[in-house]
Amino acid sequence: MASAAVLSASGRRLLSTASTAGSTELPVPISHLRRLAQAGRLADIDAALAPLLPSHCVVVLSALSAVGLPDRASALLKTIRSPTAAHLNALLAPLLRRRRLARLVPYILSAHPSVPHDTITNSIHAKALCLRSGAGSAMHLLQLESPPSIQVFTTIIDSYYKQRKPHRAEEVWRAMVDDHGIVPDAAAYNVRITYKSTNGTVEEVKELIRAMREDAGLVPDIVSYNALMRAMARHRRVDEVLKVYRSLQEEDRKEKGDQVSTSAATAGGKLAPDCTTYTCVVAALCKAGRWSEADDMFYEAVKRRKVPDLGTVLSLVRGLKEAGNGRAARLVVVGLRKRFPYRFDGPWKKLEEAAGLTDAAGKEEGNDGEENDGEQQAAAATATATAE
Repeated sequence: MASAAVLSASGRRLLSTASTAGSTELPVPISHLRRLAQAGRLADIDAALAPLLPSHCVVVLSALSAVGLPDRASALLKTIRSPTAAHLNALLAPLLRRRRLARLVPYILSAHPSVPHDTITNSIHAKALCLRSGAGSAMHLLQLESPPSIQVFTTIIDSYYKQRKPHRAEEVWRAMVDDHGIVPDAAAYNVRITYKSTNGTVEEVKELIRAMREDAGLVPDIVSYNALMRAMARHRRVDEVLKVYRSLQEEDRKEKGDQVSTSAATAGGKLAPDCTTYTCVVAALCKAGRWSEADDMFYEAVKRRKVPDLGTVLSLVRGLKEAGNGRAARLVVVGLRKRFPYRFDGPWKKLEEAAGLTDAAGKEEGNDGEENDGEQQAAAATATATAE
């Protein structure tokens, strides 16, 4: 989960766009492939994916990259008779999730010079260069298209903001708008909004959202409002965070015709709360010491399969325990472990120790009753989500 922090809103959009190149999902669960990769069982991965190549080649490439095997994905790409940009993008996009893998993007591109590139390819390349060497190293990519794509511009602007060079970011913004006549889209505005959410005031974020809606005629989405809630949380305006969250729920219900469900939220309206939303709201409640509300919000997130990040869940578990509610802390971990067992192969095992479910040596403590309660709570969350 921590690696997700590498990506900005524009980076996540690139991944989302690239992933839609394959119109079908991989029949083999990615979590299963990841466990095989971690165990070094490469022959088993090949056996699982081989029958899927004729009909799922794009998503197979994506899956291999996603589980940390870009070399095998690259070798597979070389066997495709007439590879397209969609094949190349499926290989490259998952590498942006980890900084060390993002460094491989230029090398993989050079290894496949004959595969066509498109706007998404150039955007992925730009993001990889920005992660490796900073925004300046990607500026030359603006010369590859005429006019340059808004996606590459947005990626570079976002990188300058992350480098804490807002004046340089604004220079590139003006070049995009004034010199090239490119009309900013919602993702471009969200880059500005996201920067202000961590470096400006709540009022500045609200003004950018107003300008996005009224001046540019664009519809703010969940990224926009996540940024607003982040700004509010940073300034300890927790009740306002909750007010925005509830308004998003209401708007999302309207979008879906009052049929809110886990699948609907996943298929997603533009205002459907996501993992970032719940991370922000739960973290804000934790910082305010409102542990009971944070616990309720956490289960609301789990019910919709939108789990806050590890740091936020750790804060919740430790806070509940320190507040004298160790049972609730343990139930958070037990329920999460029952519903998402694959998460507990790595850093997420810290939660078990924080909740007192393991001793210092990692040995399981006896909490059979709580295991049952946690399982029932996870099942109840699933049933509630299905009923909704």
